[in-house]
Amino acid sequence: MPLSRRRLLQSLGAAAGLAGLGAAGVALVDAEVLPGRSVLNQALGRCDARPPDAPRAPAPPPVTGSFRSAARRRQVGFAIAYPPGYAPGARLPVCLALHGYAADARTAVDAAGYPEFLVGDGSGSRRGVGRAELAKALPHGGAPFVLAAPDGGDGYWHPHSDDDPLGMLVDEFLPLLAERGLRTDRVAVAGWSMGGYGALVAALTYPGRFRAVVATSPAIFHSYDDAKRVNAGAFDSAAEWGRYDVTARAREFADMPVRIAIGAADPFAKAVRTLRDRLPDPGTVEISTGCHDNDFWRSVAPGQVRAISAALAG
Repeated sequence: MPLSRRRLLQSLGAAAGLAGLGAAGVALVDAEVLPGRSVLNQALGRCDARPPDAPRAPAPPPVTGSFRSAARRRQVGFAIAYPPGYAPGARLPVCLALHGYAADARTAVDAAGYPEFLVGDGSGSRRGVGRAELAKALPHGGAPFVLAAPDGGDGYWHPHSDDDPLGMLVDEFLPLLAERGLRTDRVAVAGWSMGGYGALVAALTYPGRFRAVVATSPAIFHSYDDAKRVNAGAFDSAAEWGRYDVTARAREFADMPVRIAIGAADPFAKAVRTLRDRLPDPGTVEISTGCHDNDFWRSVAPGQVRAISAALAG
């Protein structure tokens, strides 16, 4: 990936600052004993996730709205992103999209550009994507799908005493999508960061409900104390943490259609490696160059879209 002049100067400046620490100091930064690991990762190219190598087409603006959620005890916003060539009323299968911390439904449907890669219906050729490339966009017999996201708050998508975003997702949002003509008998779930963790919790809570479960950069913690230190509102108690500890429940993912992707320089990578080592199929987890950012999420999006499309077909 070519470096811009600005990026080069930033990298040189960061490197100069790190060099001033000496080798021992840099090692402490890398071990997160001293602050500055994100700067180090940038300077060393650890965040240089490969750009998508797939045909893309402009997707229509998402449809937005809101509904009253009994499970969340509040008004909840939502966004529905249709693939290129489709509009409201199309009878398509659904991939639920779970947003990250301090984000919302609109952020979720924009996070990795999923709809841009759903160009296998022929509309891509009308938008500058060649027909030869269309065959690469979706697998043979794959299904275009909508990406549908509700606002889940900042509670890590599991039920709390006064807020149940997971119950809202399955018991309220899916029926709303069905009322709009969407195929809620064929559903996948995908999430990023906090939403990646939420996708895994959804799979454990509703086994057999989802045809594909995709967790990108899932925000997985080593322990309740670790979670509380990073985000005090993630879990209400140690007991609640224990109920939704996906690592402790790793064996339950056996035979589930789960895919996990994370950047090697992501701060959650170590915890994800621990989960990987306990999974029935460690090959479920893909670790590659990247950080905890949208560049990485978009870099893995084409393969994820193809996998979801294949799972939702038929």
